[in-house]
Amino acid sequence: MQNQQSNLKLISKNLHASYRQFMDDFTAAPTIVAPLLPTMPAFQRDLFLKQAHDQQYHVMLQMQPQLTEAHPYNIHGVLKYLASGQLVLVNHQLHLTHLVNLAAVRYVKRV
Repeated sequence: MQNQQSNLKLISKNLHASYRQFMDDFTAAPTIVAPLLPTMPAFQRDLFLKQAHDQQYHVMLQMQPQLTEAHPYNIHGVLKYLASGQLVLVNHQLHLTHLVNLAAVRYVKRV
């Protein structure tokens, strides 16, 4: 019985250490800060997003800083619309899908 408890404590400690290491990777500060691009006017941003969707361009979107300390972040991919009308950016190379909030898009650039 005591052997099972010691094994359980060992597994618990290993799991806790692995979880802490895993989460530290996500909370690490970014090493490269994206250069701040000018904010596009809303009509221009909407026109570029529509063209990028219609022509299936690979684009880079710079998003307004929201969760980070004041650093904007860039996302890359192809724009698509869901059946609900929500705009998404799909990056097939990295297997990522981003839900795009139009109000948070700062800059649009064709890659």
